[in-house]
Amino acid sequence: MSRDALVVGVNTYQYLSGLQAPAHDAEAIAQKLHSQGEFRVHRLPEIINSGQPQIGLKTPVTLRDLETALISLFKPKGANVPHTALFYFSGHGIQREVGIQEGYLAPSDSNPDVGFYGLSLFWLRRLLQESPVRQRIILLDCCHSGEFLNFLEADPGARPGTDRLFMAASREYEAAYESLDGTYSVFTQALLTGLDPQHSETGIVTNHSLTSSVNNALKGELQQPLFENSGSEIILTRGASSTTAKKLPQPTDICPYRGLEFFDEAHAEYFFGREDLTDQLLDELRKGRFVAVVGASGSGKSSLVRAGLIWELRQGQKFSGSDRWRIKLLTPTHRPLKSLASAFVDLNVSDLERAEQLRRAEVFLQDGGAGLAQLVQASLLTEKGKMRRSPLFP
Repeated sequence: MSRDALVVGVNTYQYLSGLQAPAHDAEAIAQKLHSQGEFRVHRLPEIINSGQPQIGLKTPVTLRDLETALISLFKPKGANVPHTALFYFSGHGIQREVGIQEGYLAPSDSNPDVGFYGLSLFWLRRLLQESPVRQRIILLDCCHSGEFLNFLEADPGARPGTDRLFMAASREYEAAYESLDGTYSVFTQALLTGLDPQHSETGIVTNHSLTSSVNNALKGELQQPLFENSGSEIILTRGASSTTAKKLPQPTDICPYRGLEFFDEAHAEYFFGREDLTDQLLDELRKGRFVAVVGASGSGKSSLVRAGLIWELRQGQKFSGSDRWRIKLLTPTHRPLKSLASAFVDLNVSDLERAEQLRRAEVFLQDGGAGLAQLVQASLLTEKGKMRRSPLFP
């Protein structure tokens, strides 16, 4: 199975300030992908130095160069479609606001003063929508790169039969920055560390292990990564002595067959066959705050939500930041408001304190939707600001 990578590092700009890190960062990524990822790497801009290809430090990259290379990677002519395609970009990112916000990757000839911004991220999403490539990896290290993960109508979605990893260096409102004391930019340094098979117990780096590694490396940093995983596992790099053999499961007293009972989070390792549906629910959560799962009795709604969606949210490997969410579960019963209030009660306090918390929660809910919002805010304050969102699941 062929594996192709397009690695772009743009230092030189005609109308924007020049950069120092991108070409150096891109070359390090290119070497890592070639030597330990078995990727056939196309560099941009590419020069030949001592008979070896490398990223040009002072060579410009035009918009036409970038578009042509991306089309060749994700939508090649003929039957030579790679099984895995990876795109890494380091350089300026531009955010344009004309009624709506639009994100662009800036090649060397970008000139915002005359309305020439560069490669539209909307165009890139459309290209990915139409791409026949099975596994797609996008890594963006540029200011405003978080714009790429602001999925709206152009979101290509998690298509059945495809696997993907999208990762950006910063949120929309944060500028990606170069490390003052390191060899590489902050994000690329975290990527290089995460891609190193020596840091993996199995000697294999996957999309899930990479996002976990980068997240841990950048905890507490100003620059926070955004990412999205969907589909099956993607192997990115491997060491010389790596193995994909899985350990045989040890005998257990747990019966994996639930019968008429639903699968809960504790049974997630035995819950199979609903990966595509789980990815679809994650996509819906990205688009809006309310998602309803409907179906006939016994069709598996509870199992899908509990052992599929909620379990994935707690892992934080497919939805950036979801591992920090506070998730409340409730069963409406014949007194739904009391059940909702009970979901906000701390079970680790005394009976007297629980009764008082329940009373206060019920008072909040007497004000309807506004009261629920106040209850959520009050509950979050007790966590000292650690949780950012509080999904509710019936």
